[in-house]
Amino acid sequence: MNTNTLAGDQIQDRRFSGGDTLNEPVLETLMRDVRAVGRRVKQVLYPKVDANVDVESGQIIREWDLWGPLVFCLFLSLALSISAPAQQTSLVFSGVFAFVWIAEAFVTLNIKLLGGSISFFHAICILGYALFPLVPGAILSLAVKSMIIRFPIDVALVAWSLFASMRTLKGAGVREGRVVLAMYPVWLFYGWLGWLCVIT
Repeated sequence: MNTNTLAGDQIQDRRFSGGDTLNEPVLETLMRDVRAVGRRVKQVLYPKVDANVDVESGQIIREWDLWGPLVFCLFLSLALSISAPAQQTSLVFSGVFAFVWIAEAFVTLNIKLLGGSISFFHAICILGYALFPLVPGAILSLAVKSMIIRFPIDVALVAWSLFASMRTLKGAGVREGRVVLAMYPVWLFYGWLGWLCVIT
């Protein structure tokens, strides 16, 4: 630690010690964000069924970010646009990308209007991370041309996304009688994206 004197005041220069991220190296910041995205993806891949053991994963998802949802939305849009006809590639990419973010905003607004206590960006984070199982479905649509093979796989992936999002949104604060009204748009959202993976 270097100590300098400037106008009678002592100024100390110090290297990053883990508490202040202003002096943190860029690579360390990126790796910390990648690890956080990995933990949230793990929660989507293995959502805990028992509510009594959901404390650890609930703590992870409470610290929301939009990195994972952005990356998954880009992969989904890219995979679906590659499988589209050449003259519609940019239209499909921009359409899917815009649909995902607008639909997530409307679903979140619906949850908030039904009395949900979850924050807006927290809900978008949960819905965006639950997109992860649909990304392999979109990639599968590039490799497998048979709709008969793709359909059951995409149904399973949509069910996985629904289960993960509903499991995590369970604590959104929606009253007991309004849960179906809050979850119906979520089912439509993932169902439509899954159907896009089947038909492209």
